[in-house]
Amino acid sequence: MTENLVKVHEMFGDRVGKDIVFLSISIDPEKDTPKALREYRSYGDENWTGWLHLTGDYDEIETLRWVLGVYDLDPELDSDKTEHAGIVTFGNDNTNWWAAVPALMEANLVADAMIRIVGNPTLQPR
Repeated sequence: MTENLVKVHEMFGDRVGKDIVFLSISIDPEKDTPKALREYRSYGDENWTGWLHLTGDYDEIETLRWVLGVYDLDPELDSDKTEHAGIVTFGNDNTNWWAAVPALMEANLVADAMIRIVGNPTLQPR
């Protein structure tokens, strides 16, 4: 999923961090400590400008997951932290419009869906 979202991130170019912010929120804060997330960000050549990797209190993360709809209806599957919902949730704070798409959908289609909700920042040619 991250590889696909890196492509989406690149499409928005210098607008990321200004008009668009990417947030990756850990669902396993015991494993994904701030130190572990810093180490994760140090691998590879990805440009993480405007992309935050967050962790925090377990109960607060659980509340956020449910508010954003990032959970599985099957409680057994949802409790398995090795499984991810596999969706990208995005929104516009000004309009309070929110949507979600599959994270593995083609990167240009993810970006197009985001533009419909967040506005029309210019995409960088690929």
